[in-house]
Amino acid sequence: MARVIPVVLLGATAGGKSEIALHLARSLAGEVVGADSRQIYRGLEVGTAAPSAKDRTVAPHHLASFLAPDEIYSAGRYAREAAPVLEEITSRGRTAIVVGGSGLYLRALLDGLFEGPERDPALRAALDERLRREGLDALRADLARVDPAALAAILPGDSVRVIRALEVHALTGRPITELRRERRRKGIAAHRFGIRWSRALLARRIVDRIRDQLADGFLDQARALLEAGYPPNAPGLHTLGYRELLAHLRGQYSLEAAVDTIALRTRQLAKRQETWFRTTGEVTWFDLEAAEQFPEVAKSIASAVER
Repeated sequence: MARVIPVVLLGATAGGKSEIALHLARSLAGEVVGADSRQIYRGLEVGTAAPSAKDRTVAPHHLASFLAPDEIYSAGRYAREAAPVLEEITSRGRTAIVVGGSGLYLRALLDGLFEGPERDPALRAALDERLRREGLDALRADLARVDPAALAAILPGDSVRVIRALEVHALTGRPITELRRERRRKGIAAHRFGIRWSRALLARRIVDRIRDQLADGFLDQARALLEAGYPPNAPGLHTLGYRELLAHLRGQYSLEAAVDTIALRTRQLAKRQETWFRTTGEVTWFDLEAAEQFPEVAKSIASAVER
């Protein structure tokens, strides 16, 4: 039996990737593998647009809603866990359809990612404390001294990657960029397709999706997380949408202000994702103007894969 090459469907949030993937799964006897750093958490299904029970009747879904909100996850762990899932799906002659907007997860799986030293709890705690006391600019200044190339590739507000780069340097005595060149894990061959919208149309889709999510119980799910008593630093609680609704439930601002903030930050996220994916090579892009195009896009992808 010829090996079935996985299909990747990427693009900015709220672009309709999940809907297109379901159409595609029907055509290609496919199974969907999540590549979303937020959909991994249980109890956040509404706000992260994770696959529903109905979606799962159309096609099997993997690596979604499997982690507690207070558990830490990483792109490296995702790559290690997703690779055997893809292998198992393709071994059965079915098509693995990788769907997501988390660029780092996709890069880790498809192109390989540096496997650095394990986290050092004491060192990480010290760096977190410095971040709290001195601010991110002080840590960025330290990184500029020991690994300016790493700093240049990190977005201004990304404290997680700054801390990781400093941690690796402290543990190994070498820049993380240098180690990445030496130790990059081998990636996975895949057909890559992308979904794009104009900025104005995507902004409208974002607003519509938030409205639908609120109708589907978004606020109730945020309240359940609050009542569950997770610690404030639980990764799941910092998910876009939930952190704003949790702030509203704590009395920090009105529901209207929370919703407006979610919409703004989602647009900002989409812009960052678009910037990231512009640097992703060998992607066949589809520029959409309406959701009615989803079946036709899926048909075009299926035809390209079958050729």
